[in-house]
Amino acid sequence: MLFEILKNWDMSRRWESSWLPFRYSESDSVWSSADASSLELVWQNVGGNLNGKIYLYVSNNQKTYKLLKSFDITSVSNVTDSLFLSMYYPSFEFFKIVFEPYGITSGQLDVGILYN
Repeated sequence: MLFEILKNWDMSRRWESSWLPFRYSESDSVWSSADASSLELVWQNVGGNLNGKIYLYVSNNQKTYKLLKSFDITSVSNVTDSLFLSMYYPSFEFFKIVFEPYGITSGQLDVGILYN
């Protein structure tokens, strides 16, 4: 299942997701769940100072957390070379994505996650 977490976000504005589960389930049955397998981050038409950042945080309880990875936005577009993050065998319950513009004045950001 592919979920669009964010579509055409105005990159002049900060954005923060809610805590998202690594394991998605539509029911209480253990047999009907799916694990996050990849995260895709795409930006285009970025203007201003190209020094924005995307942060990926992880948590087991949604209260305490750790910065797992950060990504620099240093190009106008990554549509033909989008950023994919593999999430095989996650060791955490939840993750959160934060975008900080840090001088970016325009552009669109899309974030998608694939659950298998």
